[in-house]
Amino acid sequence: MVDGKKVFWHEHTQKELKERIPRLEVTLVPTGSTEMHGPHLGVGNDILSSTRVAEDVAKRMHPRAIVVNVLWVGVAPHNMTAPFPGTVTLSAETYMRLLTEVVESLLKHGVRRIVFLNGHGGNEAPNITVCREIREQLYYKYGVDLEVGTLSYWDAIPDDVWKEVLELAPEQKIGHGGEAETSILLAIAPQAVRMDLAKAPDPRPRPKPPFFRAWYQDEYSPDGHMDDARVASPEKGEKLLEAAVKGTVTFLEEFIQYQPVGTAAHPGEHLYPRPED
Repeated sequence: MVDGKKVFWHEHTQKELKERIPRLEVTLVPTGSTEMHGPHLGVGNDILSSTRVAEDVAKRMHPRAIVVNVLWVGVAPHNMTAPFPGTVTLSAETYMRLLTEVVESLLKHGVRRIVFLNGHGGNEAPNITVCREIREQLYYKYGVDLEVGTLSYWDAIPDDVWKEVLELAPEQKIGHGGEAETSILLAIAPQAVRMDLAKAPDPRPRPKPPFFRAWYQDEYSPDGHMDDARVASPEKGEKLLEAAVKGTVTFLEEFIQYQPVGTAAHPGEHLYPRPED
């Protein structure tokens, strides 16, 4: 409980959930990873950060939002390399199935608007894919009243904040194990940071977006991180966290208020007739 406000699903009794669920406007499911982040960061970085953003968002939107913190692992096979211990990964297929079953569980209790609030780059593609699959399977085929979406918290931070806060590579934003991630973890979980072990990143170039190359972390960095964490600070982390929370609230309010237009009829609807009202 934070400031007298319960924001996590697991803090509630079944009586409290029964009373609260009908009033919920959005349910947040943090997604992240347990994985190596260079020599200086705890392996829980991604889920710690996304859960904290979700928690602060739910506090600001209380009692309209709640956080279902059910998953500490994500899709991170690229970090499952011999030099870097600590990563625990799921296959993309297993990860998406798990998220689907979480949504199905929440639906059975009456939840109708769900957002995966993400903190791990390897989850971005499967999060989008599973949202589409959930919509296809539950809405188009069976007419379930459901809205589902996904957002990586760093995408809620405006460009001007990145430029103001980061010293070394503001255009790179959330580099793996770098200035931004280390600053955020210093702000929310300093016990999981060892700044005395932070090193300069490897200078070798890597393919730049939008080009994608399948890769393993040790191919690009002998220490397993992308940009320089040595200039990180909790003050920078607080600024990035505040911007992420504020931006996420804005996106969620738009999501809640959005009214779809036109028909939602599926081209193959005759193959999957919806139940009669």
